[in-house]
Amino acid sequence: MSCPFEANVLRAAHDDEWSDSVRRHLLECDDCVAAAAVAPWMARFAKIGDREHSLPDPQIVWLKAKVLQGTVDAARVARPMTIVQLFAYLVVAGGWAAILTWKWDAVTTWLRGFTPTGLVQNVALGGDSMSLWFFAFVFILSSTTVMLAMHTIMAEE
Repeated sequence: MSCPFEANVLRAAHDDEWSDSVRRHLLECDDCVAAAAVAPWMARFAKIGDREHSLPDPQIVWLKAKVLQGTVDAARVARPMTIVQLFAYLVVAGGWAAILTWKWDAVTTWLRGFTPTGLVQNVALGGDSMSLWFFAFVFILSSTTVMLAMHTIMAEE
């Protein structure tokens, strides 16, 4: 139930011109007090009208949703291959760790032999040679590592 003086109270609040009769009425009517308290905020709210950023065209929103749906579908389809690729990375990393652990002393000796003194000693003494199996494993692991790297690079493009 609205007060018959509410329109006068709202007009007075909007214009900020309070007559004596409106002020006396505010002492008697709680509804008009509430309307007078809310009126400045409502006036500011009414001026907001336009948004800073207008909403995008609904067709653009629909198109983006379809594109994102395709991306989600592609990720879902590629998930098994991603798991296989991750497993392959783990196998190759484990292979490198195993081969370097197995022949660590021979690898460090071989690397230290690249100094001038080491080269002379290896030629004169014959040096410790690494087995053919070691080089075969290194070749296989190197090839697998390069293959995985190339697959990853090509899959991203």
